[in-house]
Amino acid sequence: MLDLGMSPAEAIAAPRIHHQWSPGELMVEKSLPANLQSVLERRGHKIQELDALSASHIVARTPDGKGFIGAADPRAGGNAAGW
Repeated sequence: MLDLGMSPAEAIAAPRIHHQWSPGELMVEKSLPANLQSVLERRGHKIQELDALSASHIVARTPDGKGFIGAADPRAGGNAAGW
């Protein structure tokens, strides 16, 4: 969210990457752009494609700092509750 200027909903829906120490491979979601996967492979990463990597949810401060905004992971369904 901070580095790429994404909203909570955009950030939670973005393709995920996970590096596991052992075995030494990069697990990536199939939705990760092919050109990015190619760059990672050229840098020596062994890629394992998965349909999805876990489900998460996000809660962030509103831009004015007076409230919160939530987003549910589209991989798991559901909705963020309002308060």
